[in-house]
Amino acid sequence: MGEKLEIISKAYLSLLQIASVMAGFTMGQADLLRRAVSKKNRQVLEEQRTAFVDGAMKQGFDVHVAEEVYALIVRFADYGFPKSHAVAYSVISYQMAYLKAHFPQSFYSALLSNATGNVEKILQLENEAKEKGISFYPPSLKQSTKFFTVEKDGIRYSLSGIKGVPYTFIEKVYALRQAKPEALDNIFDMAVALSAQHFKPKVMESLIFAGALDYLDKDRAVLIATLEAALKHAELLRPTEDIDIESTTTFSFGKPKYMEAEAMPQKEKLLHEKESLGFYISAHPVTEERAFWNEVNSTCRELKQARDGTYVKMIGMIEEVKKIRTKKGEQMAFVQLQDEFGTVSVTLFPQVFHLVQGLLLEDELLYIEGTLERRFGKPQVKVKHAQATKRI
Repeated sequence: MGEKLEIISKAYLSLLQIASVMAGFTMGQADLLRRAVSKKNRQVLEEQRTAFVDGAMKQGFDVHVAEEVYALIVRFADYGFPKSHAVAYSVISYQMAYLKAHFPQSFYSALLSNATGNVEKILQLENEAKEKGISFYPPSLKQSTKFFTVEKDGIRYSLSGIKGVPYTFIEKVYALRQAKPEALDNIFDMAVALSAQHFKPKVMESLIFAGALDYLDKDRAVLIATLEAALKHAELLRPTEDIDIESTTTFSFGKPKYMEAEAMPQKEKLLHEKESLGFYISAHPVTEERAFWNEVNSTCRELKQARDGTYVKMIGMIEEVKKIRTKKGEQMAFVQLQDEFGTVSVTLFPQVFHLVQGLLLEDELLYIEGTLERRFGKPQVKVKHAQATKRI
């Protein structure tokens, strides 16, 4: 297969040389012909025929030879380009399938790293990986890198996916891990090691809210309350990175203590996680609420395998609400519900919509019952009953 791909690729690339050498085309004109071949643009191919034949005759070639060569170029447009792509895609598909089957953690780590910044794609890949039994570890200032990485039998979240954390900061942390790793074991040592120049409260807040400092075994509320004291400590001992880090210990008369603060409520903790990462990581509000509902028989994961017509009972977080009016002028809505396994579209017809329209707010939890069906291959639920859930 590799030899075939090489032959076809060489033949395709030689098209530029044929047009240049035989017909006297400039590389720009030759590329125009190449694009016509790749797109099978018959109009351009016919327009270029005269230019090619005339050019070849000026170069001293017989008119019959020029026409015969151009006929081969047109023929190549019918099969050469699609075939070269088919071979290339076949090779890539085989390689990807092999990696996915034999090295799933590395496979998904690479895809997730490539999807950084695309929250929807990351959630899709994460759910797919979890279905294959792959564990996920939260971002960590001590262990994460700018990429998603394989760790034990799972995948460690990257630092670059945390909103508000610049690449330069990640590089500083990585360098610190190599030179003075113990500095990351205490927020005050960390502040001094990074210097006040790089220990920015906004950046540190994002890291704390994302769970990247949970390894310190301090409540996130305590870490947030301590940031100001840590920054002042750094400003006193090492305001800029130009000051030698070793010299700071000479003038240190002890280190401040962590501030006291009430434990951050779970709902607030999850809300900040979503703000920092774009999704929940330590838990999901739906997971916690579902524990109070014995009636629930489905999640977004189960819906994928369930048969059409199944009566489902589930809880989801409202992600999006689209209200419309029927031909009779009655209001109804299409709602995107999310749980820890994915999202599903649910339809609330006028009779149900009228009863719960006040509950249809983004990030609120909703309990629904209804019939499962598929539209364009994707599961959706026609809701027969809906109601609010308990608050976390």
